[in-house]
Amino acid sequence: MKYTVLVIDDDEPIHFMTKNLLGSEFDLVHAKNAQEAIDVLSNTKINLILSDIHMPGLTGLELLESLRQDTEKKKIPVLIMTNLPTVEKEKKALDLGAADFIKKELFTSDRERILEVVRMKLVTDIDVSDLEDGLADNKNKLVMRLMESALAGSFKDTVDVLCSELLAILDSNFLGFWIIDGDNAELLHFYGDKKPDQHDLEILTSEQSFKHLQETQYPYLCNHIYNDELGFFTHFSKDQKLSAEIAVPLFSINEKNLLMNNLKVPEKSSMFGVMIIKRSVLFSSNEFTLISRLITQTGSILWRLFKKNAG
Repeated sequence: MKYTVLVIDDDEPIHFMTKNLLGSEFDLVHAKNAQEAIDVLSNTKINLILSDIHMPGLTGLELLESLRQDTEKKKIPVLIMTNLPTVEKEKKALDLGAADFIKKELFTSDRERILEVVRMKLVTDIDVSDLEDGLADNKNKLVMRLMESALAGSFKDTVDVLCSELLAILDSNFLGFWIIDGDNAELLHFYGDKKPDQHDLEILTSEQSFKHLQETQYPYLCNHIYNDELGFFTHFSKDQKLSAEIAVPLFSINEKNLLMNNLKVPEKSSMFGVMIIKRSVLFSSNEFTLISRLITQTGSILWRLFKKNAG
């Protein structure tokens, strides 16, 4: 399945450039003004909007503001294109929910940057039904910070943003991110009052829960880990009264390949990381759905940065 991108611009060359740059990877639909775009949106499923900020009739910002008040279209991610970005315009666009700004000069000077922004926005576009407004707002803030960090190019900084933001969203007592290399696990980031002892950390890849993640290639939620069926560091967790746990594997697949596989991790993909989140408060199904999808899909961004930084 190809994702569909709506390009809105009254400048004809932009449509040629977007087709040349994005056409092999995405289905493109074109509109020359806001009203044409609205007509397209009324009968076509759109996954992402690329909109010029200056257009006759409704401007890009005015269209964005109206989209955010439309119950059916407000969740479509929007990237604003402009030749003349200003702090004031950027702030207004971000306040209205724009995913990011794209300088038009990048279509000739840094084409890969545009592809990265579009792919990142699509893999972080996670829609969970009946999500509480506060949780949805926090998710959007996390995505914006994550993309900002990822565009700067640092793997460790981007992991730190993801972990710290998740910790705040979930009000968790324990969060760890491990890099996996075969049977070896390196604890890269840890948040919490107390760690498991060194022996427990060293045998993480031999735990039954780790083998479960490898075999299923799927995150799990367990709200009572003391039965030893699923859950890392069981004795430690019991001592610390951390009965609820979410564990999410991250795989060696970048955004482009994940999107081409309809956001599903291909079978027998190798794990390169795992995130474990624990707390005393039980996790709801909505929290698990949001967090597991967010970590799994943003894991494709982290893998690309990991390979880039390692190289």
